[in-house]
Amino acid sequence: MQGFGPRSLTPRDGWDWLIQAWQIMWRRPWLFVAVALFAPGGSALLLVLPIWEWWLPLTGGWVALVATVFCYGLPLSLTVTLACGLARAANRKREVASRQLFNRTAIKALARTTLFLFLLILQGYLLAYWMHNQLLQVSMAAGGDLPSPPSGSFGVAGTLLGTQLSVLGGVLLDLQILLAVFLVPLQLFRELPLSACWRRSVLAMQLNPWLFPVLGLIGLALLVLPFFQLFSILVQVLALPLPVYWGVLLYVAWNDVFQGGAEEEELEEIQDQWRASVPGGSVSRQSNARRDSNRLP
Repeated sequence: MQGFGPRSLTPRDGWDWLIQAWQIMWRRPWLFVAVALFAPGGSALLLVLPIWEWWLPLTGGWVALVATVFCYGLPLSLTVTLACGLARAANRKREVASRQLFNRTAIKALARTTLFLFLLILQGYLLAYWMHNQLLQVSMAAGGDLPSPPSGSFGVAGTLLGTQLSVLGGVLLDLQILLAVFLVPLQLFRELPLSACWRRSVLAMQLNPWLFPVLGLIGLALLVLPFFQLFSILVQVLALPLPVYWGVLLYVAWNDVFQGGAEEEELEEIQDQWRASVPGGSVSRQSNARRDSNRLP
């Protein structure tokens, strides 16, 4: 099945997505908890690699910025993509979720989609840093004395989980600006060319303009929330479940917009029930049986 979407929905359907995402996560809670630990665990492992002590003092500048995005953005991209794939595997009925997800074809799709999402994070982060530098130069030219922060600490909150939440907000803003919100599940599940996935995602966003203010406000809030000391406890609480929840929400939204909320096996069950209700089976099967009986000697 190739799907019939995209289609136009309403904000009420978006509210239903929030509920359906929680229901899917509740089916395999420990599995999603394990995925939620990928982002902070992966970032912690990458940050302690000795290569940064050898390399960054000799380079600095933009290289330090790219290394920062790599340490925080790559594990977050893997967490979101893996949660999206796991949500579909948990929602389908044919096989065990792990068997559907951890095979050669699925792993290749996960790796490709994770890399693409990470590149989106990287370009968004570099663009924001460039704009930040331009504003600092304008301020200094106007007589201001604002200091420029070190490159490696730009946009980095005080804690690991805080930075993770801020990067997630940047991801939402990037996907919204590029009209690529549905590109991750399209690339992950349909494995179409990137240009085709992007065209379908753009069309889906145009048909559902109510997504723009919702994603914009949420993304901006997640981006700046970790930098306010008043909300530090809230940031630590939200940082673990939100990336996984966002990945599951991507699957639920894609499934509703592009497939009408039904998976392939559900549609096949409906077709089988309809065929069983027709007396004597389908017309095509009857005609084929007659042709085969005429061919017999």
